[in-house]
Amino acid sequence: MDEERKDIIVKEIKYWKDNQLLPEHYCNFLLMLYTEGEEAEDLESAETTEAPSSNKIGLPFGILFLAFVSLSLTFIITYFTSFSLMVQTLSHICLSILVFTMAVYIKKKDLILFHILVSVGALILFLGSTTSVMRFEENDFLLSFTILLNCSVWLMAGFYWKLPYLKWAGGAGIMLAVLFYILT
Repeated sequence: MDEERKDIIVKEIKYWKDNQLLPEHYCNFLLMLYTEGEEAEDLESAETTEAPSSNKIGLPFGILFLAFVSLSLTFIITYFTSFSLMVQTLSHICLSILVFTMAVYIKKKDLILFHILVSVGALILFLGSTTSVMRFEENDFLLSFTILLNCSVWLMAGFYWKLPYLKWAGGAGIMLAVLFYILT
């Protein structure tokens, strides 16, 4: 095979490797095959000098940390501060938007983290909305309606994202909210 053709193939394989179009070990094998081992020294030196990617490890832990800080802030704002109802509601909305935005961002990269973020976001939304409604004077209908609305959102999100735990939680919550309203 002529050199010009080999150079084109090697450049294409390097492009695949850089853009992760093929697994790295396949690209390394193909590079060694087409460069007849000349590229091996370059690859080995690059692998030994390259530090482990902290971005691959640090990003999920950072997002998980932010999610649980958001959940903790929701509890703190709800139970341990004397903020007005408007400030509490606004903070709950902002925290749930933050967590759901992180979930949408991470969905394609880490599916387990996506499920954790969706669960944390649902908890923040549920806690924030029910505690806000409970501040009103013994209004059982409004509390039942809020729980019913939250569980309906969970059910729709479960069908949209095909998440069985949201379907089950939403369905069970709707039944319990209706039962609670009937019994009170």
